[in-house]
Amino acid sequence: MGWKKELTLIVQCQSGVSKLRFDEPLSKHTYFGIGGPAAAYVEVNSIGELAAVAQLKRRWNVPVAIIGRGSNLLVSDAGYTGIVVRLIGVFDQLEFDGNHVHVGAGVSLPRLSKTAARHGLSGVEFALGIPGSVGGALIMNAGAWGSSFGDVVEHVEVMTDEGKLIRLGHDDAGFGYRHSGLNAYFCATSALLQLTSGDVKTITDCMNTLYQKKIASQPFAEENSGCMFKNPPDNSAGKLIDECGLKGYRIGGAKVSEIHANFILNLDNATAQDVLELVCHIQTCVKQDKGVDLEMEVKLLGFEYGTNSEYRTIIA
Repeated sequence: MGWKKELTLIVQCQSGVSKLRFDEPLSKHTYFGIGGPAAAYVEVNSIGELAAVAQLKRRWNVPVAIIGRGSNLLVSDAGYTGIVVRLIGVFDQLEFDGNHVHVGAGVSLPRLSKTAARHGLSGVEFALGIPGSVGGALIMNAGAWGSSFGDVVEHVEVMTDEGKLIRLGHDDAGFGYRHSGLNAYFCATSALLQLTSGDVKTITDCMNTLYQKKIASQPFAEENSGCMFKNPPDNSAGKLIDECGLKGYRIGGAKVSEIHANFILNLDNATAQDVLELVCHIQTCVKQDKGVDLEMEVKLLGFEYGTNSEYRTIIA
């Protein structure tokens, strides 16, 4: 029995909520609208099912990627040879207890932000304008307007490659600027957040003000994956790209946004190759003109970065 048959049996043993599809186009599951098929796409709705997938990965040595809402992801045109997982069901729940919120990794950040505001809890107002999931926010330590998700995390629950759940305290999670140490585990499953009590109207007004600032300064109409590059220390990636005269620069169907230069748009059926060629061009120009190395913030699936500054599709 191969891993595909075993994965099918795992899903069949569940309540019927889970979905499993083979050769699923990942362009349907990313904000960029780009990407070839995954060998398998599965929506996992329980801890037991997730543990079974983790154990299958270990047993068959098949790659597994947890993609969240696909908002910060660029997938290869050739697709992904492994299993793509999205967390639903028990992973999409919120529980409030005073100033604490237990939040599943599958919960969307806008939903978390709005629900916390309705409960009179402050600390995640910035998250309304971030379209990703809590799991992605934990892994990436997502943030905006001077705040980061890790700032409000008391502890994180993660799953190991053996399918076991363990709890990590804030310091053990290794939060830093747009990264954490959570990639060392199979998956982040949930977190306990420590928020601050406040006035519902004040919190809601703050949340909406930040959101309006975001939509006024960043592209929302076109398909994109958010900020393409991390901000260098004491600098702005968008400002550096703009100063290099790259707003509006285009390769194939991919274009640097004229609203915010740190966004690459899928303007006209762009391929992943279009995007990555544009990324390399931007990095080269900023390095030559500003002496700054720009590091990608968007995650790649199905690619590896070559020493010759070219991206190569992973075949195996």
